Order: sequence, then structure tokens, then C-alpha cells
Amino acid sequence: MLRILIFIFCFPILSFSFSCDSITISNISNPGPYSVISYDEPSGIRNGVYYDGATIYCPVNGTNLSSIVLVPGFMNTEFTIQNWGPFLASYGIVTMTIGTNSLTDDEFDRRDALQDAIISLKEEKTRFISPIFGRIDLNSISVGGFSKGGGGAQLLAKIDASLKSVVSLYPFIENPVASDFNHAIPTIIVSGQLDIIAPPALHADIHYDYIPITTNKLKFEVALGSHDALLGPNGASGEVGVRVLSWLANFMLNDNCYCPLITTIPTFSSQYLNNINCGLSAIHEISNFSDLNTKRVFDLFGRISKVKSNHLLFYQNSNGIISKKLIIE
Repeated sequence: MLRILIFIFCFPILSFSFSCDSITISNISNPGPYSVISYDEPSGIRNGVYYDGATIYCPVNGTNLSSIVLVPGFMNTEFTIQNWGPFLASYGIVTMTIGTNSLTDDEFDRRDALQDAIISLKEEKTRFISPIFGRIDLNSISVGGFSKGGGGAQLLAKIDASLKSVVSLYPFIENPVASDFNHAIPTIIVSGQLDIIAPPALHADIHYDYIPITTNKLKFEVALGSHDALLGPNGASGEVGVRVLSWLANFMLNDNCYCPLITTIPTFSSQYLNNINCGLSAIHEISNFSDLNTKRVFDLFGRISKVKSNHLLFYQNSNGIISKKLIIE
């Protein structure tokens, strides 16, 4: 069995502290550690001019929370993207889903809807009876959407440099031009290999190529995937949710523990491209665990552990050098 050993950093020390939880594909695929509540416009959310209806999903606890606003696609209602709300909020990301004034709104209308919804989201921080009163970071907001909504999210990145990241799901932009993508906002694009509504060759592939090489970007083409909004984070047997959450965690929450998962090719992908550099010092292939030359193994809380695949752990060799490593099988 082929194993890939990733050395994240090495240093000679006798004691050490940790800032990362153990990040694995399996524990991301499940709901996160936060309990989640939701509320909508009748509860007091501002009614924006450029969108129709809104729901906010938020963790029960936590402060200084990051947020994302999501908009649906052509002929889709807000309901079609709402499965992202509980998923992302369970990992501490406030998620606002919105509807559009018309089901036929184009990608530019959806761009404007996202921009207007951000105003409403920010007002929730100062609305005294809001569940997120005083709890959100106004400087840590991302946007995303499905189909023409995903196109609109990318168009907003061109005009709003304050955004932390973009999540573009099966995106559609009519006659895209390179100037629409000239921005520096980290962008993840998910597409479907068998999508006949937004064929990757006419949309996602072009979008990815038009985004500057200096901008962090990723394209995940789901093997045998179609144009299905309802799958949400469960797409590709949960791998879509894993990659989107890892992207937001890395670029919005500044948690680079998720970066190795961003660069790991999903099982259910027909194409997977990115230009991400996780700052790894070395990557090696090993045939068995004895190649590690390990004296002791610790988990990220300092507890003695065993060598494990797909877990971020600390390995101490006979010279006292401790390395933070991730073994991917």
C-alpha cells in the first residue's frame, strides 16, 4: 500500500504546545462540534432590496465568528442551498442563505443580491435582539452560490476586495470574459463531469483558467456529477463538503491545519486542479511505518499515541527532533 508522508515542520525541543485539532476527512464529513440555530426575516433580519427572503444559521456559542452568504441558481429557490447552513454553522461559520427577487435573475442580479445581503448580515451584529448580536467578525465574510449564483459570487469578487473567499458551485456565467475574474480573492470551484446545464468546458474550466495564477484557486470536478443543487455538502459522498469547509477554514478562519486536505485529490473526482502551497517542508513516499525512525508519537494535545494514517501527529526521533507529520494512505 502506498503511503505519502508529509513533513509539516521539524524542530529540536523538549516541550511543545499545539494550536491545531486533529483534522481528518472522516470527522469533517460529519456535523461539526457546534449546536446550530436558525432564524429568518420575520425574526427581524433586514429585508434587502436586491434579494427576497433570508435565513441565518449560526452556532449557539462562540464570538468573533466568520460568515458566508449563499445565493441559489437559475429557477432555484433559497431552499435548494439551505443544506449548507446547518453544515457550515456546525463548524462555527455563520451562514446566510437568500432567495432572489425573480427565479430568472441573471448572474449580475445575483451578484447584487449577495452584496445587499452582506449589508443585512453586518446589521445583525448591532441589532440588539439578534442571535449574533456582537458575535460576528465584519472583516471575515465570504460569498458563494450555485449555478448563476456561483457565477454571481465570482463577479462580486471583482468589485469587493474585502471578501475572504468565494465558493462557486457548478457555476454559470453567460459569455465569460477574463476581466470578470481579475481579482485576488481565494476561489474554490466545484463542477460536475456530466453537467449538461453548465458544462465544465464552457464554464468552470474557463473560470478557473481566467482567475489569475497569483490568486489562490481550486477546481474540483466531481466524477459523474450533474447540475444538482440539493446534494450540497453531501456531493461526491461528502467530499464536496470536506473541500468547501477546508477552503473556508484555511482562507477565512486562517486555520492552515486544513490545507493538506485542500491539496489531497478526492476519491470521486474526474479532475482536480489547484495552485495551493501549504508551506510543507518535504513530501516523501514510505512503504511501511518502520521507515519513520520514530521513538515516540504524540497527538496534538500532547498525549502518547500510536502511528496513524490520516491524522496530524507529532513524531519524535532518537535525536529528540519532533516533526509534525500527516500520513496519507
